[in-house]
Amino acid sequence: MQAKEEQYFRYIEAVLFWQGEIQTGTFQDKFKLSRPSARRYLTDFIARYQVDANYNESEKAYVLATPFTPIYISQDFTEYANLIGEQYVHNLSTSTIATLPLPHRKLNPTILRPILNACRRQSVLDICYQSIKEGGETERIIRPHTLVNSGLRYHLRAYCEEAKGFRDFSLSRILSASPEFKCKAQKYKQDDEAWQQEVTLTIMPDPRLSEYAQQVIAHDFDMNGNKKLLKTNVALLNYLIGILQHPSPEAQQIVMDPKCYRELKANKLLWNRS
Repeated sequence: MQAKEEQYFRYIEAVLFWQGEIQTGTFQDKFKLSRPSARRYLTDFIARYQVDANYNESEKAYVLATPFTPIYISQDFTEYANLIGEQYVHNLSTSTIATLPLPHRKLNPTILRPILNACRRQSVLDICYQSIKEGGETERIIRPHTLVNSGLRYHLRAYCEEAKGFRDFSLSRILSASPEFKCKAQKYKQDDEAWQQEVTLTIMPDPRLSEYAQQVIAHDFDMNGNKKLLKTNVALLNYLIGILQHPSPEAQQIVMDPKCYRELKANKLLWNRS
């Protein structure tokens, strides 16, 4: 098998396994293929590995009918996310790039498929959620719009009908997810004010470090005048700040610019920070 074909099959398998469907047009655009070539690779993969998937005219996609055991990919959602995000290392066994074995949270593809589809379509889900705050399982009606990788976990940004606002749901704590067609609130991604509101985080070398160390850190992060501007949105701001925090200056290396901190605090955009 040629490397290109293996790359295509790896992608097809990942999308079918996690999303439960794959559109010819999406695959075609991803790899800049002609439509006949894209369709040929899709049908070849399905036939060669006897995957139970059929073409759905209304969805314009090959839809998975029954689960299958993947050949090219592991069952790690992070691998899928990296592959879709074009960051996947093709051959890890011979690669000169290594990734830390971080403790990934358990994610179930059967639960992920309706969630991924709902994000793409901005449709409504009925979920069973393990809430630490409420001390038990709760049922929520949500309209999700984005999956977020915040470091060691994925969370789902969604409008929650019970909370009457947009909230973050830890993906590994969703025990079930099914389509729901009755939702009173018509709230979509464009209505998520915290998501739409851009904010700039200014970072700088930790002043507790020596002058030389600060120069090294500034060079590492390509800072201009010992400062770096990171653009994000209000919904993601505190997750980003959390990644940067560490009590040791040698490990911390970078901190928020004091002026930036005061502005964010004055606008009440920080979580419980003095």
